[in-house]
This record gives sequence, structure tokens and C-alpha cells, in this order.
Amino acid sequence: MVEGILKQGDVVLLVEDIATTGGQVLEAAKVITEAGATVKKIVAVIDRKQGAGENITSAGYKFESLLTKDDLGIKD
Repeated sequence: MVEGILKQGDVVLLVEDIATTGGQVLEAAKVITEAGATVKKIVAVIDRKQGAGENITSAGYKFESLLTKDDLGIKD
């Protein structure tokens, strides 16, 4: 589940390419946390504005996105 070396006490920044609901990145955060590391923040390159931000923050993580679908002119 984890590529590379992850040690107890490591601090991790998770980067997601496109966030929709946040389900996949929250699963990754769980695996990382169970391995003993701390997820400092989750950053998405694009937030599709379909609940990811709310789901991630309600799970206790800080969330940012570089762009949103609105920035790109994407309509629902």
C-alpha cells in the first residue's frame, strides 16, 4: 500500500490530482496514519467541488486545492 520507506513519526503531504468526493485520498490517509505517520495536509491539483473539501476537513485533515472546476470553466 505504501511505496518507499515510511517511518513512525514521519510527516506527509498527500497530493491528489483530481478530487471529487475525497474517498480515495482519505483511504490513503488512513493507510499512512495506520503506518504511524502524520498527514499534515491534503492538496488537490483540481477540486471538482463535489464534496471532497468538506469530506476531507470533516475527517480532520487540512485541505487545499490549486484550482477548482470553476477556475477552469467546467460546468456540471
